[in-house]
Formats: sequence, structure tokens, C-alpha cells
Amino acid sequence: MKEARLTCRDVSLQVGGHPVLHHATLDVPLEGLTILRGQNGAGKTCFLRALMGLLPLQGGKLLINGHPPARARRHCGYMPQKADDTAPMLPVISHVMACLDGTHWGFPAPRKTRRKARALLAEVGALPLASRPLGALSGGERQRVALAQALAGSPRLLILDEPFAALDRASHEALLQLFSQLHQQKKVSLFITVHGPLQTTGLDLPMREITLSKGALHV
Repeated sequence: MKEARLTCRDVSLQVGGHPVLHHATLDVPLEGLTILRGQNGAGKTCFLRALMGLLPLQGGKLLINGHPPARARRHCGYMPQKADDTAPMLPVISHVMACLDGTHWGFPAPRKTRRKARALLAEVGALPLASRPLGALSGGERQRVALAQALAGSPRLLILDEPFAALDRASHEALLQLFSQLHQQKKVSLFITVHGPLQTTGLDLPMREITLSKGALHV
């Protein structure tokens, strides 16, 4: 992997006829925590999907760590804004195992895969939730499980869409601290969208903000 950077060169992106980016150019490091801000409807989620190679560009070049999205996403973990409501009565451990190679909803359950899923849950402080049904979890608990799923491929970059949505203050602060731990202990960087205030004072990792407004990206 090359230096951790996001590069946009004359990028144009539109979805359903709605312009998201219009000849946007940007070059920023991705080390630590990168926060993407913008008003509702500005296109933050669409931009994240383009970063993952899930939406095509209408023009220009988009690079993550020097690679186009289709190639770079092998080293990325993605967490969408909407929680997965599939099979809500299956235990958390099965949902995490489903993200690992060679499984489908955790069945069959080889011991090695289960151990890895438990290790992922432990990394995000969610191991006590392993046997609980996903649908019975609180918002903060489900975010931790989703984060464990995003970490399943040992990514160098996590791309998270509104990870703080609907979290109470305590869960909000705990998730920020978890981001710092992931960066310090596993060298994982994070690219997240945020709507509203975010208290990052004292957070021990490099940070920067990007604003998406009127089809342009501003640092």
C-alpha cells in the first residue's frame, strides 16, 4: 500500500440526475481520522459509495492510497449508515462470522472462524454480546457489532457512514475512544461522515475535516 491519501482529480459524480461532485479536486492524507461534513442531501453517502467503487464516476479520477476504488477496497472496511436488519434473531457471533471467508450466516461453524469472530468482537468491546440476538441490541451495541463486521477483512482504512447517528452521549464518547484505540493498536485509519457537532478534544490521533458543499470538496 502507498502513503495513506485520498486524491480526487477533476471528479464529477451524479446520482439519479442529482449532482454530487462537479469537477472536484482534492488531495489530503488519510492517516488517523478524516471527517466528511455536509448538509443533509449534499451527497456524503453517495461519495462514500463512490469511494468503495459502488457508484461510478461521470468523470475524473478518484484514488485511495494511490489505487482506484475497485482495487483499493480490498484494504477497506465499510459500514453503511443503516443497520443490517437481516436475520435479527440470529446471535451476534453468527453475523460477524458471516463476514469472514468460507461462511454463510455462520453455518457451518468451524472453530477457527468462530475464534476469529470472537476476537473481532473483543477488539471493539462487544464480546459480551456474542450470544445475544442482533435485533435485541441498543443502537450503540449494534454500532460496535457493525464495526467488528467492517474489521473482518483486516482493513487499513475504515469507511463509516454516520457512525454516531442516534447514539447517546456516553456511546458517542466511547465510540470515539474506540477509534483512537484502533488507530494506535492496529494502525487503522478512519474516514467518516458526520452530521452535527463532534467533540474530539483530547482525542489522541491525527484528524482533519473535509466539507462537501455545492459539488465541491473543501479542506
